[in-house]
Amino acid sequence: MKKEIEVFGVNYERFSVGKKLDRLAQKYGVRSVLEMPAHGVKAMPSIYSLGFAKRAENITLVNGIEKYASEWERIGAAGKVAWTKESDMCHTSFKDSSFDFVWNFAYFPTCERPDELIDEMKRVSRKYVAVFSVNAGNVGFPIHRLVHKRTGIPWTHGDVRYNNRHFIKKKLQEHGLKVVETGFVDCPVWPDSLGFRDVRLHRMNQDFSQVDWEAPYVDMLRNGSFPTWMKLVYLVERLPLPKFLKSVYAHINYTIAEKVG
Repeated sequence: MKKEIEVFGVNYERFSVGKKLDRLAQKYGVRSVLEMPAHGVKAMPSIYSLGFAKRAENITLVNGIEKYASEWERIGAAGKVAWTKESDMCHTSFKDSSFDFVWNFAYFPTCERPDELIDEMKRVSRKYVAVFSVNAGNVGFPIHRLVHKRTGIPWTHGDVRYNNRHFIKKKLQEHGLKVVETGFVDCPVWPDSLGFRDVRLHRMNQDFSQVDWEAPYVDMLRNGSFPTWMKLVYLVERLPLPKFLKSVYAHINYTIAEKVG
């Protein structure tokens, strides 16, 4: 089994997203979380919800890879995590209004039935539905598409409309959800993936669920020790810049909607 170590950009992404999830848990009083699905986007699966570990009481991961329960153990949060398999994420076994916060990370563009999934997320949510997506407004996004075109590697990242924050907001509203917050996260000073790492991983021609992933971020989180460069980049990210400006260099956009009625 090939070993793949997450690179510095992925480490920063996890750091930034983790900080955001922790703040959201505090702001919205999140105690129960459902990540559906808990997959990985050419990265270690089943750990995107680590940012909830401090404040949430229980975290359910759908169709994750239980091998990576070890990462939750390393930060002392394994007891909060439930692992579950669902054959159809659009029709799950969960009861209505089971979780405070239902979300996924970078999944909707490749989801074959996005409208049905939104309805299911809404059904099982008690309060909030959230979508985190790769940001199409970043300067690196069109370059990434061009790299795919020039190399002849098919575009495997799905429907780019779900990388557009305005489209996501409209879609959630169409499903009767009230959007309460939108924004950006993972906003370093370098552009989002230009596609060269993506091309390398594509050419591996390997099932990434079978890769033996290593995530240096988990050790940083466990030890409470993050590199100085990471902290400095995050200070820049946290500057209160207008959204139209931030959209140019943000790697991830997020939309949080509330279940009403």
